[in-house]
Amino acid sequence: MLSLVSIILFFVATNLDDLLFLITWFSQAKTTEEKWYIVAGQYIGFILLLSISFIGAFGTLQLSEEWVGLFGFIPIYLGMKSLMSLYQSRKKKSRPVMWLFKTAVITFANGADNMGVYIPLFATYNLEKIMLILVIFLVLVAIWCYLGLVLVQQPLFARALERYGHFIVPFVLIGLGVFIMVKQGTFHYFL
Repeated sequence: MLSLVSIILFFVATNLDDLLFLITWFSQAKTTEEKWYIVAGQYIGFILLLSISFIGAFGTLQLSEEWVGLFGFIPIYLGMKSLMSLYQSRKKKSRPVMWLFKTAVITFANGADNMGVYIPLFATYNLEKIMLILVIFLVLVAIWCYLGLVLVQQPLFARALERYGHFIVPFVLIGLGVFIMVKQGTFHYFL
């Protein structure tokens, strides 16, 4: 039997890392417009994950874990790009729409391994229960975004992220990409 509590716990267990990314991104966003793009990007990436999982639950999509691990190259690329920007020390004017792209891509790449959990979950329920799960998940994404924004406004988080966030984020992204690839066994194909 699927309960609201179990759906919430399932979401939290599979998306706790997204909360950390949201906190980091919100700490770097300078305008309200950029923050809205972060929220939109979070939804786009998450909806893409859910859509692929939904299709996969009906057996029309089978990705091996190694192939899912290739999504690890996305955060590695973005992390390397951020490092290069820091190294070059150019102060470019930020384009708010880039927050949408970056957030959606990282959310998708980071959550690609969640498809291995979501597909079996969706496969065990009928369409009505799956729709209930999807609606609850989408509401929880909004709560996650709000929680990330609230946490970044706490003095402890705000000071630390403002001071060190732009140095930490590239390494976190690269580490995330390597972690995704190691966890999915992708490096085996390169060795």
